[in-house]
Amino acid sequence: MEMPLPPDDQELRNVIDKLAQFVARNGPEFEKMTMEKQKENPKFSFLFGGDFYGYYKYKLALEQQQLLCKQSQDIEATAQIQPLPQPSLPPAAPIPAPQGTPSVEELIQQSQWNLQQQEQHLLAMRQEQVTSAVALAIEQQMQKVLEETQLDMNEFDNLLQPIIDTCTKDAISAGKNWMFSNAKSPAHCELMAGHLRNRITAEGAHFELRLHLIYLINDVLHHCQRKQARDLLAALQKVVVPIYCTSFLAVEEDKQQKIARLLQLWEKNGYFDESIIQQLQSPALGLGQYQANLITEYATVVQPVQVAFQQQIQNLKTQHEEFVNSLTQQQQQQQIQIPPLENEVKSTPPPQAPTAAPTTAPPSVPVTQADDGKSQLPLAGSTEYDTTGSGVQDPHAFIRAETLVSLYFYHKSL
Repeated sequence: MEMPLPPDDQELRNVIDKLAQFVARNGPEFEKMTMEKQKENPKFSFLFGGDFYGYYKYKLALEQQQLLCKQSQDIEATAQIQPLPQPSLPPAAPIPAPQGTPSVEELIQQSQWNLQQQEQHLLAMRQEQVTSAVALAIEQQMQKVLEETQLDMNEFDNLLQPIIDTCTKDAISAGKNWMFSNAKSPAHCELMAGHLRNRITAEGAHFELRLHLIYLINDVLHHCQRKQARDLLAALQKVVVPIYCTSFLAVEEDKQQKIARLLQLWEKNGYFDESIIQQLQSPALGLGQYQANLITEYATVVQPVQVAFQQQIQNLKTQHEEFVNSLTQQQQQQQIQIPPLENEVKSTPPPQAPTAAPTTAPPSVPVTQADDGKSQLPLAGSTEYDTTGSGVQDPHAFIRAETLVSLYFYHKSL
């Protein structure tokens, strides 16, 4: 698929890219919500088939494809809960588990562990998407203010770059003077303060960039107090917590000391009220409280994300409960089958040893005289073997007769 041309305006391109990313994650409902809120905003004309509509659809398809690939990898890496199949007919007797087969208790524990791992994974994903939703909402708000004020942020960036690179007094003074000359309204001040926040808290921003821009903020705070520039001071008060806390937590101790010296100066000069100072003194807690406040402020975009993930977590819990119930029912069925089998074994008498037949003397065999005067045994099968007088031959008598015949001829040969 050939990539359509993106807009030349970098800010607009960022809005399109981030919106496509978030719609891919949260579905078409988020796109509909954005269209409803921004239907009067010409910057979002791409949502309604205007310029760069093709680029937006391309980015959305690309984000959806990447998300599908990532979800496939997550599914392969995450153990799935598989309910045991129910047998169509219960076995006549419980079959002992082969060696190495997990017990019911072990299967339940494994299912519980899987549930916990999946829940942790979903909670991490939820936090990531909540953060993205808030960031997108803030950027959309800044875009709206930018259109209202027509403030040239490229000019501001051109003044910030020498501060980042060299941090000379002249560079800081030039940046400060530009901010004061453009602090024409609360909206202008909030736009400049928000831009500084975005530059300093951006992922991957190096320490010198953060420290040097904080030096600029320190100089602006000093002149705000001198010139009674309340709007600019109020705008900086709104962003100082994420700026300071993010910069402090991102570096090692020796660099933290450079930032902490500025906090001592701010506290001494009374630039911020006590609640802000307390957040700055505990950067981790301060940053957490700031993020919690953002979630409350932008609840309209956060709530759909939270509801969707809560539903996924509840589905996993239901699946786990059904799995446990299935195992428990199978175990109970096996236990019900065991007592009748034990009673059957107890009621069956042990096999009797075969008793020996009473030993009786073999019947006498009549011996007849042959023509030569020698004794002669009767032939097998003759009625002379019928000891019962019924004329029916005894098979045992037949065997005994053969034995006697053999003995007769053996003695005769002697």
